[in-house]
Amino acid sequence: MRAVLWVLLIAVGSLALFWLVLLRILSRLSPGRPCPHALSWMLANPLRRRYMRSLLDRVGVRPGERVLELGPGPGTFSIEAARRTEPGGTLIAVDIQPEMISALKEKVDRAGLTNVETHVASAHDLPVEDGSVDRAFLVTVLPEIPDRKRALAELRRVLKPSGVLSITEELLDPDYPLARTTIRWLEEAGFELVERSGNWWAYTLNFRVAVAPPR
Repeated sequence: MRAVLWVLLIAVGSLALFWLVLLRILSRLSPGRPCPHALSWMLANPLRRRYMRSLLDRVGVRPGERVLELGPGPGTFSIEAARRTEPGGTLIAVDIQPEMISALKEKVDRAGLTNVETHVASAHDLPVEDGSVDRAFLVTVLPEIPDRKRALAELRRVLKPSGVLSITEELLDPDYPLARTTIRWLEEAGFELVERSGNWWAYTLNFRVAVAPPR
């Protein structure tokens, strides 16, 4: 039995390494671009969902909140996030790729949810009102945005003064930044770290708008 478990672990590890190498090659061929829709199945694979299952606990989505998910892709976390905002809350999903939003809409319809807004838009110009969002979260998205500073300024704009911005990164992502790098990016954009969770494999950092102006 132990031998079988070792074989399974080696097989899973080898598969994960293969996809990591493939994704890094693709990333070098198209730097600064999001994962294409043709590869979206990799974002929702069972192994990833398993080790990321506590993600929304770390993000902290609560009932009644107006939540922005930037770069949801095919909706790996969107359905559960929308359910967690009930009753009285809303999930706003914004992705630059129409194919991703179409896939997400299908999931929303199948789930029978009525509290999800979807938008095809750039992170540089969010279709959201000033100071109207309680919580925003990005999962392996921030490093893929061409103008990161502009996107973070937009997120500051749409968050309420007490709002939370949650950033999650995972090692298997080809653009994976160290936690200290992400913290520096956010502090330079006028945010302050209030909570840190996860580990080197997949970490989540929660921020609030800093009282002091951005650097």
